[in-house]
Amino acid sequence: MPAPKKLDWTPPDRLSDEERDVWVDVVDRGRMHPTVVPEMLETYCSLVARSRAAAEKVAGEGLVVDGGDKRGAVVHPALAAERELAEQIRKWAPLFNRPAAMKRKSGPMYDATRRSITAAQLDAKPEFEGIREAAMTYAWLIDEAQREGLEALQKATYNLIPSYVKACAELQITPASVPAQVAGKVRNGGKVGKFQQSAQQRRLEAV
Repeated sequence: MPAPKKLDWTPPDRLSDEERDVWVDVVDRGRMHPTVVPEMLETYCSLVARSRAAAEKVAGEGLVVDGGDKRGAVVHPALAAERELAEQIRKWAPLFNRPAAMKRKSGPMYDATRRSITAAQLDAKPEFEGIREAAMTYAWLIDEAQREGLEALQKATYNLIPSYVKACAELQITPASVPAQVAGKVRNGGKVGKFQQSAQQRRLEAV
């Protein structure tokens, strides 16, 4: 299966100056949804530029303009266009303005989990990406609960910690189970540490 083509986020030459400014701003902020492609961003830039132009026109000429001898004063036609464009932008905006990711602080659980994942050589394996990120998130949340105090940590024992242990078991980086390579060494008479031996013994007794 061929690797996905890398998207080009260089502003197309056909963009107006106003559209180019929107393009550069969106790309620099780096908060686009992963499903966005350049063609979608181009459409969004066009909507924003047209909306701004309509708003400037209304601001400069007023909400009411002369509609001619028979019509008299009428609401500025650009006002309706501005409202329609604003509605379209509202629907498109979430694709280009995802909430900024919350920065995770270092902590004992988070750091230990990261080291365990690295030691198990799971960092570069895409098939473990989902459960790997889940384990890291649970570890971070447990650290946050510890920072908040005893009450928050007690609440974490009912959901976060069991979920974390389960995620670690799926990754085989917890005493709840023995990593496959360690289990293989035990079966083949290899030497393992006391910690792994205890884990292996508990697993055998549970059978």
